[in-house]
Amino acid sequence: MDTIISCCGVKCSECQSFPDDCKGCPEIKGRVYWLEYTGGNICNIYDCCINRKKLPHCGKCSLLPCQYYELEDPTKSEQENAEDLRRQIAQLRQLN
Repeated sequence: MDTIISCCGVKCSECQSFPDDCKGCPEIKGRVYWLEYTGGNICNIYDCCINRKKLPHCGKCSLLPCQYYELEDPTKSEQENAEDLRRQIAQLRQLN
């Protein structure tokens, strides 16, 4: 299987929700399944990067990481969230 990477640096194809609950942001255009819990219509990171700034991924943005990366997964510890962010940023820097 090919690696699918979202504009935020998450490797969609390595997520436990892929491909049953989520097909990955490139295919679903940022309308991720967890929005039903947050009340949003589209992921803020996806909307900013792809729709507003027209960038291929956040690694091309001078504001990386911006305020949209400050949201944490409440099911994870502070350390797990920090490690996830570190991995995302590293992934995005490799894409540049």
